[in-house]
Amino acid sequence: MFGITIKHNNMINVIKNRKEDNIVYDIQLDSTVVNALGLNVAHNTDGFNFQMPKEEEFRYTDENPYISKGLGRNYKKGEKFTKVEADVAEFEDLFMNEEHSMGVNKMGLGVDEYVPNSINFSRKNYADLLDEDTGEIKLVGNTIKSKKMPIYIEKFLDKGIRLLLVDKGKEFLELYYDYIEKIYNMQIPLKDIASIGKIKTSIETYKNNCNTLTAAGAKTSRQAWYELAIQHNLDVHMGDAIYYINTGDKKNDSDVKRVTHYFYKDRDGKKIDYVLNEDGTPMTNKKGGTISLTKTIEKEYTAKFKGWKKKSKDDRKPTKLEFGRTLYPNLQEEDEILFNCVLLPNNIIDDEDDHFCDDDLEYNRDKYIDMFNKKVKPLLVCFDSSIRYRVDEKGNTVNNILITSPKDRKTFTEVECKLVSGQPYASTDQDTYKQLMTMDDKEIAFWKRMNKRPLFEKECGMNWDEIEREYDERMSIKTQDGIHDEVEAFQKFIDGLSVDDIINFEGFPKNISEMIYDKHDDGIFYSYKYDVEIGRITDITNKFYELSNDDGLSE
Repeated sequence: MFGITIKHNNMINVIKNRKEDNIVYDIQLDSTVVNALGLNVAHNTDGFNFQMPKEEEFRYTDENPYISKGLGRNYKKGEKFTKVEADVAEFEDLFMNEEHSMGVNKMGLGVDEYVPNSINFSRKNYADLLDEDTGEIKLVGNTIKSKKMPIYIEKFLDKGIRLLLVDKGKEFLELYYDYIEKIYNMQIPLKDIASIGKIKTSIETYKNNCNTLTAAGAKTSRQAWYELAIQHNLDVHMGDAIYYINTGDKKNDSDVKRVTHYFYKDRDGKKIDYVLNEDGTPMTNKKGGTISLTKTIEKEYTAKFKGWKKKSKDDRKPTKLEFGRTLYPNLQEEDEILFNCVLLPNNIIDDEDDHFCDDDLEYNRDKYIDMFNKKVKPLLVCFDSSIRYRVDEKGNTVNNILITSPKDRKTFTEVECKLVSGQPYASTDQDTYKQLMTMDDKEIAFWKRMNKRPLFEKECGMNWDEIEREYDERMSIKTQDGIHDEVEAFQKFIDGLSVDDIINFEGFPKNISEMIYDKHDDGIFYSYKYDVEIGRITDITNKFYELSNDDGLSE
């Protein structure tokens, strides 16, 4: 926990270690900087979180103030500053002047707020206790704050994070287990557990979009709230909100599922959705039932294109319909929408009284417990790993706190629930100094594209000529077909990630994990086969920042 946030506005982050007087910089897309004043704890896009130094550690005091040179944007020449403000003013004079911004407008750095406690749950997700007396808090990041978040989770996070910010770990866990029991016993009000979908386009436009293919050639995903509006023939308009609950049986049951059926019509216009023998009679299986045309096409398609790879840039795998028409020229397809959700009527949503499940309407408690646990898990980084993990009967390390049924409720002592810091879920959750200070290929490509040498090259002890040479060698190797395919597969995985995928990321899928490994345990992944860099953990975080900004989820 720590207590000062500094906001900055600069193109390239330059830092000075006050102890060793070394200058280092980093221009990653997440703009991460370490050691700016020697005590940097975390950085969030346009701000830094610092631990407050001890009183005796401040360099500038009332007796020895810092006199601003006025070289930055925020401070006037001759102004006197002490403690934190003095360090900030000095930093601005040293690194945010016209010389360091290539002669363009001066940049600025300022103190945003002092807080008694702050918790960083994950990248770009943190909570600040702004006022101990009033309990006012500040939440940043869609792990703990999102317009799409169901109310039942939002209410828990509001209470739970407040408890964590005042070091009440045991009370937090008791609240968590009480919530699990409520969800399990269907004691959460329907309007609190409901998902909310916003109408952002007309129904007609939505239908047309459903008939288009993505860049990968797949059909556009169906959205539950639009399908419910169509099912109930609702007169919806832009901005309308649709409330609905999942009524499936399993945690992985999606709200809606699209199932594609294949068929063709005979000369009489009869729909044929089964396989025929040469004599025109239906082909039957061992049990005497007809053999599905849809299942046959899907099976042959899978067999035909198993392990398929692009042979050229313009090469494209045919769709199932295109492949099917090579077997049945007149083949057609139709989509069936299966619903695992129901619409909540307005009288339930608008009523001040709470409405709950009954014999006729029950929500998918497994799914909602799973959703709840995924939001709670990042918060558990505050607890010591000794209670956070356990080894199960199969020898696997699993979460020791999270449960899916009230019968598994745990009990912990006050001592066990004492909050800690510096124990991330994975080593890659916190960047190392080496990671930050090593230029990645995107940075190198930027400077080459600009036909310029990096700023502060000499101060950083950087051998730019050597860096360029090694980069060119790597890029030359990566043009080889085999390596190119691996890089493309890794990038395709990154491109396909959603915000939720990244938040709940627990490892690469099998096809990627069998291809790469973390050679130096620094978040840089190398090919097993070719021993060259394929990608970095920062590719995932950069994707998150990109998606968060696009969705308006980040602050």
